Amino acid sequence: MPDWQAMFVPTIEVLEVVARVTIMYLFLFLALRFLLKREGGTVNIADLLVVVAIVDGAQPAFSGDAQSITESVVFVLTIIFWSYALNWASFHFRALRFLTAAPPLVLVKDGRMCRANMRRALMTREELFQQLREEGVDDIDRVKKAVMEGDGEISVIERD
Repeated sequence: MPDWQAMFVPTIEVLEVVARVTIMYLFLFLALRFLLKREGGTVNIADLLVVVAIVDGAQPAFSGDAQSITESVVFVLTIIFWSYALNWASFHFRALRFLTAAPPLVLVKDGRMCRANMRRALMTREELFQQLREEGVDDIDRVKKAVMEGDGEISVIERD
């Protein structure tokens, strides 16, 4: 038998819920908008991890499980700090770039598949041809180079 009272009677004042959600939403909006800017426009694994961690850290402030909103704000700011610090370090120190971006992987060179790299990328021949077709290339012989970029996208350079 469902506990109807537990499902519909709030345990926190409704106005407090509205205030918590408003404050956290505006804080997250501003933090993501101004502190976590990316020029590329694509989302990579590190960005996804940051978003998931932020959601996890902000959730108690939204729901009222945290003693204060400040705890969640500090949690989120700590995640943003480390995300920024890792990106800054990998930008300034070449040896640390592996932390934030996978190196490009050549999949096709001069019309020939690089099978070892395709195995490393766990990409089948059919998947490669699908990616080439999506780039408007219907014949692998026309490909000078096809590269899987660090974000998983495939760049195709056709022969003249």
